[in-house]
Amino acid sequence: AVVSTQSTGRPGESKVASLVTSTAVLSLNNPDSIDTYVPVDPEDFAELSRRIIKKLKNYQTDEGYTSFIRDLIPELCSEMNSDEIKKVSNPLMNLTHEKSRQEKEAKKKAQQASKKSSLNVQKKQNDTRSDFLMNEYKSMAGNYDDYDDFDDFM
Repeated sequence: AVVSTQSTGRPGESKVASLVTSTAVLSLNNPDSIDTYVPVDPEDFAELSRRIIKKLKNYQTDEGYTSFIRDLIPELCSEMNSDEIKKVSNPLMNLTHEKSRQEKEAKKKAQQASKKSSLNVQKKQNDTRSDFLMNEYKSMAGNYDDYDDFDDFM
């Protein structure tokens, strides 16, 4: 990476230039840097993949990460033939299905948990109401001395 150290006189520019220069130097001196790593055989590409993943995972929570990955993958695959692209897309489709399954299970468990708690609450409310009605009936029966409407027919 070529970094220009010429100043245009803008405030704070020297700090930015210094930061860019130091970052460039650090990445060249860092043995885990992807900038200096040159893969030769399949094992080297696996190592390069590990390094790229390590670097990009730092940005997963950023707002533009999803669109970045969405744009990156087709660009990387643009020179591949259709069979190679299928080999790249299959793990993504498998991951999509697995994530969907996990999300459905989590949603189902959450619904079951809320359903159980609402059923328990409903049952307690019914028990309380029936207890209340039974107590009212008993108290009324005690006040009426077991009076029955059919006893007073004519």
